[in-house]
Amino acid sequence: MSVSGYRPVPSWSPPGPAVAAASRSPDINFFNTVLRSDDHSIPTLRHLPAGDPYPSEFDMLGFMGGITSELEQKHLDLTTGLDATFTASPSQSLPGVLPHMEGQFIDRHTPLSPDAPSSGLDETSIGSGSDSATRRGSWSDAGGTSYEDQLIQHFLAIGPPAAPFGPLNMEWKYVRPALLAHARSFGPLLNAVYCYTDIHKAMVDGKRWRWAPTYYRVSSSEIQACLLGEVGEYTLVKVYATVFLLMLSELLSSHEICAGTSFLKSGYLILQRFHDRTLTWTGLGHLLVSWVSLLDVKSLIAGREGDPLTELGNLPEHGISRKPIEPQTFPTPRTTTPNDDPKEDETNEDPFRSPSYLVYESIVGPAFQFFVQAQQIVRRIVCIDLHHRSRGTLSDEFEVLQIAHKVGADLETLWHKRPAVIDVYGRPEALADTLCAPVAMEVCRTFRQYIASFLANFIYLHRVAFAIYPRTDRVNGAVDQIIQLATVDSAGPGHLPVSFMWPLFVAGLEGTSDQRQWIVQEMHRMASVQATDPVTTLTRHPAADKVLLLLEEMTRRQDASRTWADSKCVRRELFSDFFIVI
Repeated sequence: MSVSGYRPVPSWSPPGPAVAAASRSPDINFFNTVLRSDDHSIPTLRHLPAGDPYPSEFDMLGFMGGITSELEQKHLDLTTGLDATFTASPSQSLPGVLPHMEGQFIDRHTPLSPDAPSSGLDETSIGSGSDSATRRGSWSDAGGTSYEDQLIQHFLAIGPPAAPFGPLNMEWKYVRPALLAHARSFGPLLNAVYCYTDIHKAMVDGKRWRWAPTYYRVSSSEIQACLLGEVGEYTLVKVYATVFLLMLSELLSSHEICAGTSFLKSGYLILQRFHDRTLTWTGLGHLLVSWVSLLDVKSLIAGREGDPLTELGNLPEHGISRKPIEPQTFPTPRTTTPNDDPKEDETNEDPFRSPSYLVYESIVGPAFQFFVQAQQIVRRIVCIDLHHRSRGTLSDEFEVLQIAHKVGADLETLWHKRPAVIDVYGRPEALADTLCAPVAMEVCRTFRQYIASFLANFIYLHRVAFAIYPRTDRVNGAVDQIIQLATVDSAGPGHLPVSFMWPLFVAGLEGTSDQRQWIVQEMHRMASVQATDPVTTLTRHPAADKVLLLLEEMTRRQDASRTWADSKCVRRELFSDFFIVI
């Protein structure tokens, strides 16, 4: 595929001084070009509420503040503050056991229960950073009917999450059983599985979730305690798995379940702390780190505070030699004691070393790496917007232009070095001799989403750094091609994949009237839910309605004043919480 209209970027000198701190006040007069009608005045930046800054280091002691009192109060809250419907019988109580995928039952961490004595808190290894779970309660017989048994059975059957950053369809069949295997010996992950599944099950049933907030709080507390000490490689994989599921739970619940800690807003601290240790990971660990990082990029665009981690967006000078995490063993169905070491488990075949995954990885892996690297470059774009540095003076804008041209040049370089396999995105029939038709279609569908997200970077860069200049051929070409890619997948009966939401959103802000009309129509389809089929809520973007409203309002303002509108400023006016992951 050639990116039509894309011209080579001329060489520029290296960027100037380091990006200024966000606390420097921008020149508001310069940015009064942000369009708004008289009855929609945007408060000046110096009057905008400032979020609490995140610490520059991973201060886990501060991160843990209040956990002791919260745990002491948790039992009282559960026994007095919940609806009697959920506390009427032991079968609906929180404690349960984790059934194995084969129908057998294994040891597990147990969260708090309205039926359990408060002294049970001492029996939960909240302060443990080990891989081994603490035994509590009794084993459940096969065919158990506790609520957690139901959640595990539901988790075994659910499809891939509708992640806003990209498709997980092909990886999920390998990741899901691995998550359950690891949850067997790691309480925080088990509670994260319960949390995510409780929300998912409630959406399928068209009801309110039961215990998701409690599962979230317990899992969060355990993870924070685990991170207070040294974390081994084997445990670190489980930490990332836990954080990933908690981040997804936040998205599905519209952030309602995380009254305190939000991993969407603080997950970057874990990425920052363990970045060097995860660079060479492969298999499950590599996927989980990549997914957490991709969710953090979305969170950064949405307005999270803290370090943008711009160094993750630099193109590596040399390829990274990846190696598997040791030990690559997975728990077996047998019952183990709480102190069993994972190294002593009987070795099952690692699904990430299976022939099917290795073939999949050889085809899709290079394209996925290209996609992940392209999305990390977004961090460098965010750090030059008016919310992260001073803007408006001649020196400010000259420095921003230098940085922006370097970012644009790196995007061009990355595109020219893209893996050749990604160019088959529009020709699934050409893969007929190699792959079966459904797999070929899914591979091409995945590659289209990767390319659309890559093209969106050019539009986003233009809006952040060059908004006062006319649209370039590069921007116009990106809008055209995003629509062409989306048209292929919009022809079917369903709506576009949720990861098209961001490319369509930025394309709609820069497209022509006809292009915008088509984009709004498709986004309406993405936001719609069939009243007779609650399952449709699982395949739609969690914030689709708000994103559509935001697009319509921003384009209205731009049309009225014939210049750009800033997304974060408009979100502050439209919504009580401007933090919206697109």
